[in-house]
Amino acid sequence: MTRSDTGAPARTDAFVSVVTVVDADVDDVRGLILATQQLLERDYTNYEVIVVDNGLRPETVAGLRELLTDIPCVRVLRLSRRFPYDTALFSGLESAIGDFIVVFEAGRDPVGMIPAFVSALLNGTDIVQGTSTGPIEGSPIHRAGRSLFYWYNRQALRIVIPVRATYFTAFTRRAVNSLLSSDRQYRYLRHLMRHIGYSILDLPYTPRRVAAPSRGFFSAAHDAVEMVTSYSIRPLRAVSITGVLVAALNLLYALYVVITFFAADGVERGWTTTNLQLAVMFFVLFLSLAVISEYVARLLAETRREPAYFIMEELTSDRLLADETRRNIV
Repeated sequence: MTRSDTGAPARTDAFVSVVTVVDADVDDVRGLILATQQLLERDYTNYEVIVVDNGLRPETVAGLRELLTDIPCVRVLRLSRRFPYDTALFSGLESAIGDFIVVFEAGRDPVGMIPAFVSALLNGTDIVQGTSTGPIEGSPIHRAGRSLFYWYNRQALRIVIPVRATYFTAFTRRAVNSLLSSDRQYRYLRHLMRHIGYSILDLPYTPRRVAAPSRGFFSAAHDAVEMVTSYSIRPLRAVSITGVLVAALNLLYALYVVITFFAADGVERGWTTTNLQLAVMFFVLFLSLAVISEYVARLLAETRREPAYFIMEELTSDRLLADETRRNIV
């Protein structure tokens, strides 16, 4: 960033896209958009604000229609229904045309940190990952599950996700193009950005003291299972190995039964161990069926090739380019 003739900081010559997802749980959407637009207009020669409507109230949407007539470079993508958070985020990423793209969580992440993320990208980093300086909100069960899931990623998938990683992230254009090149039906931003292999800088920051929307334990567990089965065959391989080991043990046990039958007199027919053997067998059997069912479900979803989301309507400002002389070809 240079200084203008008046001594005030000049705007950085860059096209910055900012993406955020809003729903009925986000307070003061209008104020959030105004603050973001004013910051970008002050700091960058070209910019756009992409707001993904993932379930806003009708009165909020009506207010946004009026707002777009007064401020430039804002687009509102209205999804046809409420989709999972990461799916909604990717709808915004696919629509962004900037050289640098910043994603932040509405109502939680401070808008004022956007220049710090863009600055890190300008210094040569492809991806900037925000990490909270404080503990992530949630019940002890949620935090334990989160730590366990990230431990599994490190050990099994060789993907290191910081335990305090947030959705506040920034990408260069080539990093976003790589993220979007994936044809997966299930895409999770914090996981996929570590999967593609670009350089990543972890940037600590302090989120606003606003409680995140409550999320059920089963919803979080469902997302974890989808991520594990979408990005790795290790659970399937583990079940296969377990099945082979249990089959081998049962073969040895069958040989033991036959030998005992012929070698010993008065062998009782109703051994207690028979029930134990059946319990172990049925446990392995149904565990195998559960894991295989998850992978069959993933295969079914992938082969359908259905769109991950549907955009019902796009609302735009009357003026979409801050610098109309600039041409950006993607």
